[in-house]
Amino acid sequence: MALDHGTKKIGIAFSDELEILASPFEVWPQAGDISLNKLARLARDEGVQALLVGLPRHKDGVESGTAPLARLFGETLASLTGLPLRFGDEHLSSREADRLLAERGVKPKDRKAKLDAAAAAVILNDFIECRRSAKVPVSEPGP
Repeated sequence: MALDHGTKKIGIAFSDELEILASPFEVWPQAGDISLNKLARLARDEGVQALLVGLPRHKDGVESGTAPLARLFGETLASLTGLPLRFGDEHLSSREADRLLAERGVKPKDRKAKLDAAAAAVILNDFIECRRSAKVPVSEPGP
């Protein structure tokens, strides 16, 4: 399960067990502990085997000011679920998600509601592609 963590919304995406396809799931409002508990329940219900949280970075690769919030969010969720946690670079994921949604004919007013889930799918797809090509993982341990 991949998460595009934001201060107002959380985008959720899943991969199939063979890691062939990353698919947007839903966008949930960010509601602190309520969201964490709902996500833990969702992970359990869906048989999730690992968590991937997008880590915001600037163009130069330096973590943005909201990266510590994403790290804390991911670590808390991993603690609640007992699942392994990885962080993936989310730089430009929203831009790519918007492009993909537009390419699929999603109208601009509808894209906004789907954007965060699509961004989570982009983050997850990038992670899967990196693992598939045996490059250095797009992941890193917690702080």
